[in-house]
Amino acid sequence: MYLSFYQLTHKPFQITTDSKFLWLGEKHTEALATLKYGIQEDKGFLLLTGDVGTGKTALIKLLVKTIDVAAIVATIPDPGMEAIDFFNFLAAELHMNRRFTSKGDFLIEFKQFLLKAYSNRQKVLLIIDEAQRLSVEMLEQVRLLSNIELENRKLINIFFVGQTEFNRILLDERSKAVRQRITISYHIEPLRETETPLYIRHRLNIAGARREIFTTEAIQQIHAFSRGYPRLINIICDHALLTGYAGGARAIDQNLIRDCEKELRLPDTAAAAGADRSGSHPTPSASTADAPAVWTRTISWKLPAALVFLLLLGFTSLMIYQYRSPESQRWSLEDIAPQSYKGRSSAPAADEPPAAAEGGEPSDGQPASKPIPPVAVAGSGSPPEAVSSEALAVNPFARGRVIIFFPYNSNDLTPQALAALDQIALFLKSNRDAKASIRGYTDSIGSITYNISVSQFRANSIKSYLAGKGVNAANMDAVGLGPKSPIASNDTPEGRQQNRRVEIELGQE
Repeated sequence: MYLSFYQLTHKPFQITTDSKFLWLGEKHTEALATLKYGIQEDKGFLLLTGDVGTGKTALIKLLVKTIDVAAIVATIPDPGMEAIDFFNFLAAELHMNRRFTSKGDFLIEFKQFLLKAYSNRQKVLLIIDEAQRLSVEMLEQVRLLSNIELENRKLINIFFVGQTEFNRILLDERSKAVRQRITISYHIEPLRETETPLYIRHRLNIAGARREIFTTEAIQQIHAFSRGYPRLINIICDHALLTGYAGGARAIDQNLIRDCEKELRLPDTAAAAGADRSGSHPTPSASTADAPAVWTRTISWKLPAALVFLLLLGFTSLMIYQYRSPESQRWSLEDIAPQSYKGRSSAPAADEPPAAAEGGEPSDGQPASKPIPPVAVAGSGSPPEAVSSEALAVNPFARGRVIIFFPYNSNDLTPQALAALDQIALFLKSNRDAKASIRGYTDSIGSITYNISVSQFRANSIKSYLAGKGVNAANMDAVGLGPKSPIASNDTPEGRQQNRRVEIELGQE
């Protein structure tokens, strides 16, 4: 997309972890040194905490790659499982080549494994990522693994990596035994304002930038939006480069960042939900105004009526609470970037991504029976039909709405989708009174808040692209509807892929 426009060789702000782009600030350097010391000195239990998007996973990958000792490393990416499943996953990570049906069998084999590693002068490191998903009971099971030791030497180092909520689990009285055994801990803070420019310029330099692309004021605005969280910095910078490319902006300034910030804010779903339901309530009649007079006639009605009113009020408040999103809420790691691993025991092949739900929950893990085209058209009530950008050249909407599909686990637009959007932009610019309705959708699995967030983000991205191509933004309406109006069944991988889409249609307000 924007690589050649900005003379870059790689995308500098990908959300996925890439070690070549890793920038170590003062906090990350100190954390790395502290954790290396803990492993080299066999300190037993280590702890790394930090908020979502502070770079914990990237730091751990670098730690494993640069550790100066011979080590066997096992990583548990999602510990939220039953004990026997945890033990079998650990056995698979350690290549023990056996599946266990009981905890006793596993411990016997595991002890032999640790003793063999010790005789070969190898350290064993167990990294438990997303440690905040551990139950107190499972945490105790992990602690008992460390009891396999020699008189003067630990045979395994256990490394907890988690969000700050994990500290609450450790403070539970039932977790006292684990808490007392943690000898090395470090908490990663977001980047300071002085570090954000260094982070951005480092990633741009690695990506091949030959000049300054972001102005000083733009970087200050980025820090204000992201509050120094590297993941949020990546998100808004990538969005800014795409928007700048679409609008032909060679330099990213403060105003462009502000526009992107508006696009990345979550909608007030409570207001939207209220608007959807407003038409279903009848307007109070004139007799309603006389209701207090009726209440004064029979005092025995007061208490039951008040109870009914309170029950209805509580139920309504609960429904609104479940669907609301605070106006100040912004994109976080879970909201924008679905994770490729959410409890799977094995990674999918590169050419056959699993059909995971938008909400990050695992599905049946089977690839779709046939690939989903990046662009399709569909008339009223008709199924989507694949179409090329050339077929959209005259009037993209002649055959109905244009549908843009998104690849698995991605918010990127394919080259075919961009070509189709270029045709749509040409049409809308030549028909200046035409209004376009942009609707984002997801599959139905996962939380409603997450699904609405993702669908709104994708709809806003397309609106930004079209606006950058010269389309009047006032003539475009972008809304994220989450799992509403599926065009295929959510019970199949192929159906879920088809439901992850953005539809563009004329004449819809």
